[in-house]
Amino acid sequence: MTRHVAQPTRPGGVLALLAAVGVVAAATAGGAGPGSLADAASLELALAAELGGVALLVAAAAVRRRGHAVVAGLLLLAGVGGVVGGVLVVATGPGTLPTRLVAGTGVAGVGVLGAGVAPVRSDRARGLVTAGAAVLTVAVVLGGVLTDVGALPLLGAMVAAVVAWDAGERAVSLGEQVGVRGRTWPVEVTRTAATALYGGAIVGATLAVRELNVTDVPLVGLLLLLCGTVAVLVALSNR
Repeated sequence: MTRHVAQPTRPGGVLALLAAVGVVAAATAGGAGPGSLADAASLELALAAELGGVALLVAAAAVRRRGHAVVAGLLLLAGVGGVVGGVLVVATGPGTLPTRLVAGTGVAGVGVLGAGVAPVRSDRARGLVTAGAAVLTVAVVLGGVLTDVGALPLLGAMVAAVVAWDAGERAVSLGEQVGVRGRTWPVEVTRTAATALYGGAIVGATLAVRELNVTDVPLVGLLLLLCGTVAVLVALSNR
């Protein structure tokens, strides 16, 4: 019997990263910040640096498993440099301080989550995925507090953050159970789509309630309530 390698599955890792990028795109949509047309190039460059850094981290992990410690170390340093560089591109770029803070936090979340699905350390993959999703959630909340981004993009961003966490967690779990060579993509795509549908339905209900003006709960409260509700539904469905 062939022993599988305990590392996150590739399909789940890709889905988690795509959702994480979606968080940043939605949380910075509109307004005069990095999500606006004027600063789109800065945000795109930052995300490209993050994804490039994650790709180098994946390469470092693969090379290290083959016993090439020196090359793996160099790739690891380059990958970390790409991740940090992506954050600096946004943090020092154009836009107001609040919008740069939101975008920088979101981009950092992409990098941390990416380090989890790479993985930099297989024994810390789950922790990094959770930390990355938490940072993405903070970025969405900051967007609701500090910027004028609308309710729909922010609610969508919060759903994407939960999807990123769910896909990343599933990638780690399936990697531990069946390994990266197992045919896991049908399950991962189906369950990730289900999580997105849960979130979409709750977003619709949340917006409907908000339009009726039957509650004085602020947008940030709705964001956190949405995050908690979707996370609970996902946890229950995965049992």
